[in-house]
Amino acid sequence: MVAIFPHENGIVLQKLRYPAEVRAIEAVPELDGAQKIDKKELSLATSLVEQMITSFSDIDTVDHYHEALRKLIESKIKGKKVTEFEKVEEVPRLDIMTALKKSLQASQRKPMVKAEPAAKKKAALTLVKSKPAAQRKRKAS
Repeated sequence: MVAIFPHENGIVLQKLRYPAEVRAIEAVPELDGAQKIDKKELSLATSLVEQMITSFSDIDTVDHYHEALRKLIESKIKGKKVTEFEKVEEVPRLDIMTALKKSLQASQRKPMVKAEPAAKKKAALTLVKSKPAAQRKRKAS
């Protein structure tokens, strides 16, 4: 919620807060260990802010759209011919549902085909031939 009120030649917008949202300055934890500001840093920051200051009159506050619209309306009232711009060709938009339906229809047309069984793999090349299990047991006993 905000409050808007006049101030000199303008208006001020102020955000209103509930009492529970406002805390005492002593309760702000970041301020306890705050470093002292160096005079050089403060003067540099002040000069930067002063360079950025501008008056309201320096800002372009003209509403060009409404000015052009007003001129167009006035010329139509006076009976002058108003030039029209060419219509911009609209790019077709992608309809996700249509694309999904087409995708489903395309997938229904093609029957599933079983994959070909992979060619038998060649036995891995080993340097030592393994002995049958019967021979291994005899040596162990």
